[in-house]
Amino acid sequence: MRTYKSNRPSAEKTKQRMPKRGVQAAVISAAIIVIAVVLTLSLVFGLRKAPVENDVPTVTPPVEEKPNPITFSAPLTSCTVIKTAALDKLVYNDTLKQWRTHNGVDFEAAAGSDVFTIAAGTVTSVENTILDGMVVTVEHAEGYSSTYKGLEKAAVAKGDKIESGAKIGTVGNMMSEQNSGAHLHLEMKKDGKFVVVTDYINVENDK
Repeated sequence: MRTYKSNRPSAEKTKQRMPKRGVQAAVISAAIIVIAVVLTLSLVFGLRKAPVENDVPTVTPPVEEKPNPITFSAPLTSCTVIKTAALDKLVYNDTLKQWRTHNGVDFEAAAGSDVFTIAAGTVTSVENTILDGMVVTVEHAEGYSSTYKGLEKAAVAKGDKIESGAKIGTVGNMMSEQNSGAHLHLEMKKDGKFVVVTDYINVENDK
């Protein structure tokens, strides 16, 4: 009678191997737990860092420095008003024998006196007229312009860029205001509308 050996491990050997399998299972379980924890933490912190849909980053525009407001200076070394502006009423012009508005301010000045621009700007016009003598117009910032009438000579030309207080001519006579003698007639506009120049510069007022 033949005796066959079984290839199956004996119960004793099986019992000896069981502890090793238990250790392997514990190691695998621990590894799975560690991986799960790592994945969970990655997801949590990843979601915190993920950009929110339609979340546009806020960009703070640079602060623009605003230019200093324009200031005006006197057109003559010494300014005395001999005739104020009358923008909204008629006044009598004893030279022309007419009632008309007086859009500028007349400053007392001897013939040949230097005339200065009241603010920096660009010369837009230099005209030699019959009634108003030599006339110079300067365009300033912020919509202002100034017109100097009754000049004998102009010291600037059209297109010149001039600083505040620059000489633009000398005092002469105005045929339209001849009875007032030599003087400076100064007109000023803001956005194309006449304004009273003495509201912007400090001068003495005789009348």
